[in-house]
Amino acid sequence: MMRPILYIFNISHYCEKARWALDTFGIAHEVRHVMVGTHRRIAKKLGAKQGSVPFLQTHDGVIAGSAAIIDWCEAQPHGRAVGLAGSDAARVLGLERRLDDVLGVHIRRYFYSDALINSPELVRPLFSNGLPLWQRAAVTVGWSRIVPLMIKLMDLGPAQGLQSKAILEQELAWSDGLLADGRPYLSGAQWTRADLTAASLWAPLVAPQEHPVYPKATYPAEVAATMQAWADRPTFQFVRRAYAAHRSGQV
Repeated sequence: MMRPILYIFNISHYCEKARWALDTFGIAHEVRHVMVGTHRRIAKKLGAKQGSVPFLQTHDGVIAGSAAIIDWCEAQPHGRAVGLAGSDAARVLGLERRLDDVLGVHIRRYFYSDALINSPELVRPLFSNGLPLWQRAAVTVGWSRIVPLMIKLMDLGPAQGLQSKAILEQELAWSDGLLADGRPYLSGAQWTRADLTAASLWAPLVAPQEHPVYPKATYPAEVAATMQAWADRPTFQFVRRAYAAHRSGQV
């Protein structure tokens, strides 16, 4: 049986979610870093239903998207024994969908609306992280053409960044509210896929030490100021605890 192959951008928070899930389930796999601009072609060649990373090549076919990758992990032998579904699976999946569809999207748009417009050279190394030497060189040479394409495809800009930041403030208040009763996790007393999702998707703004990329990154000014302002919020404390307890030693 083939070893699964996970295709990722190292900077991507959704890719971190998929990578963390595979590690949590103890599923041996190969990681392949793909160059921005080539991932859609690779996905199409493999038969993936969507062109964005992460996607996982398995003996069952290509699994696209971080939530679907967790579903696949749970369907493997002993997958349910890991317990990421929690005691109330419907509620956990509802939390995960909100985090994926709202938090993850606006973290990305907020970060890149600052980074790619105001400080594109700061983030170029993040898109080269993990790539072979020739692809790192290709990113460097083509960066001036890549940036405007990404700005267009992700609908980035100052107004969009402000809108996303306002939505993130709402999501932060919501998750702070969940934690206000002293529960250890967003979903309650048990670590679940919703908590793994929240920790992964907030990680770009928390930069937990256990993450393979973010602690070493240089952040643009607006995002860095927000990170400092929110650093002591309950949700950010939760993310740091989650990485220390559940990610340490895995990466």
